[in-house]
Amino acid sequence: MEKIKAKKSLGQNFLIDQEALSDIADAITISGKNIIEVGPGYGALTDYIIERKPLSLELVELDSDMIHILEWRYGESELTIHHTDILQFIPKHKKYSVIANIPYYITSPILFHFLYDIQNQPDDMVIMMQKEVGEKILEGRKEKKPHHSFLSLCMEYACEDIKIIRYVDRSSFDPKPKVDSIVLGFSRKKNRDLQQEKQLIYLWKVAFAHPRKTLLSNLKWSTYNTENIRNIIIELWYDERVRAEAIDKNDWIFLLQN
Repeated sequence: MEKIKAKKSLGQNFLIDQEALSDIADAITISGKNIIEVGPGYGALTDYIIERKPLSLELVELDSDMIHILEWRYGESELTIHHTDILQFIPKHKKYSVIANIPYYITSPILFHFLYDIQNQPDDMVIMMQKEVGEKILEGRKEKKPHHSFLSLCMEYACEDIKIIRYVDRSSFDPKPKVDSIVLGFSRKKNRDLQQEKQLIYLWKVAFAHPRKTLLSNLKWSTYNTENIRNIIIELWYDERVRAEAIDKNDWIFLLQN
């Protein structure tokens, strides 16, 4: 570990808390399953995954220096090491799970990659991310006064369940980042209307373009009929000055269809 240096250019912070590593590995069923680990680094979490006897294990790592270490450590084992950008990686298995301790700046792209961009999507995922980002995703699932965002809505529509696995303090990393972390578990919905979701994503991109503006203000310059939407908003008992964040996730279907 002393000779391994994190690269700021790749946003690397190595998780060294053994309890946290164990909890992440225990967050989903690994035994007998196809597992993809994203950003394994030098293999700290990989060891815990191997202990739980996956059916297959694929490591996807971008850093060439880490690839050399992984090949040295696991070259004789049955796991597969991919030296590539995860956003260019297409899983070969139809059923698999994802475990990822990744640089925070690519959290959203990775979530969209696995839940929207590729056809063979994972059954479930365990993803470590910046605490603030994870809590924003969870804000949309509150029973009382949910606070939605573009990201939270996209995740809610794609997932049957999103749950907190654990919080991870910044002191659990080397080097220590400036923020704390959270580990979330995502269980993908089995039956999804992908065409409708694409239409909703386009609507949400417009609706949340300027979060502090009202929904109607954001839609004003779009192709949507704002007068129709104004009428629907009033029929659904919202104030016409409502922001997109306050629209119930189930009401977006009405707005989309009118």
